[in-house]
Amino acid sequence: MRTQMKKIRKPNSTKRKNDRKEAQKRLKEQTSLMMKHPKECCICKLSFERSEETVKTWTVTVREDRVHLTCPKCWSILTEALGAIEGSS
Repeated sequence: MRTQMKKIRKPNSTKRKNDRKEAQKRLKEQTSLMMKHPKECCICKLSFERSEETVKTWTVTVREDRVHLTCPKCWSILTEALGAIEGSS
């Protein structure tokens, strides 16, 4: 005689579906923010000209609903300043 085993875990497909929808919504919001990025460095106002090199070297920072675009020169100054602050603490 064979006994039937109970399932230990109840599948929660509704929760997974809602999580997936929420992730898609966040991705869509972040993508729309990236499309509205500034056209110049947020510090020195150097113009951003879209090319293969600039896309690879410039830094984009997203905080809440704000997008910051920073050129490599200003980014290195920022990272050095932050490193000095962290080192002195």
